[in-house]
Amino acid sequence: MNPIAIITAVVVALLTIAVFGLAWLAYRSCVKAYGMEVSQGRHDDAIRKRYRSKKRGRIPLLVGSWATLVALSSLFVTGMVYRARGENLSFDDRVALVIRSGSMSDFCNDAIAEQYGHDRSLQFGIGDICAFDLVPPDGELKVGEVYGYRRKGVVVTHRLASVSEGLYRFRGDNNLSFDGPVSRDMVVYHYTGHKVPAIGTFVLYAQSYFGLWSLACMVGITVSSEVVHRQVERIERRRNASLPEPRKVRVRFRRRDGTEAIIYERREGTDDEGR
Repeated sequence: MNPIAIITAVVVALLTIAVFGLAWLAYRSCVKAYGMEVSQGRHDDAIRKRYRSKKRGRIPLLVGSWATLVALSSLFVTGMVYRARGENLSFDDRVALVIRSGSMSDFCNDAIAEQYGHDRSLQFGIGDICAFDLVPPDGELKVGEVYGYRRKGVVVTHRLASVSEGLYRFRGDNNLSFDGPVSRDMVVYHYTGHKVPAIGTFVLYAQSYFGLWSLACMVGITVSSEVVHRQVERIERRRNASLPEPRKVRVRFRRRDGTEAIIYERREGTDDEGR
């Protein structure tokens, strides 16, 4: 890792810690202020209505919160794994590559299209996640197939155009010019034709320093929100337990002629009867 990458990672880590700290202080101050208001009885009516109603509606909120947390955490971990391992994610003898360029997204002219019979089954675009098999050291390479070769630490996924004097010439379907000569030991992957379109866009975002930082912040804010919500709920439950239970009050109404009385019940927090 070069010095610029190290400095960038340190800056991102410091920014993340700063955001977490500021968010936590803001949450704590809000909870403390709300707790003082609750202790003064300024939210008794709302608390009584919320905790003594039959339908609370807490489950959908809890499910949504945890689903968001799982999704953000999964994307964050995926980005960290891809960044730590480089450009690929290995599964036994197969790797998943996230495509970063559009050099294989289409044929650049009719001549190249006719050369490969207008076959688009081996093409892919930016953000696609493509499955590649590992190429054995003594495996045969076929012209027209798509391979991945490593050059200066970067994997290039292009179609094999020709072989001459032990050197391999690759070219992207959307490129007019050929790549530089490639030796056999540089070719490491063979495209299987299986891909997941566009999903890799999120992985590319998560791989970037800004993506990792923003995802870490969103995960932290989600967790902090859930923790604060539980603290607020605990305060409200404690206050609700200290509030007196409403009593049933019988209210009697008489018509003006005094011949008929209508009696019904209503819930009040007082023992006085209305007349």
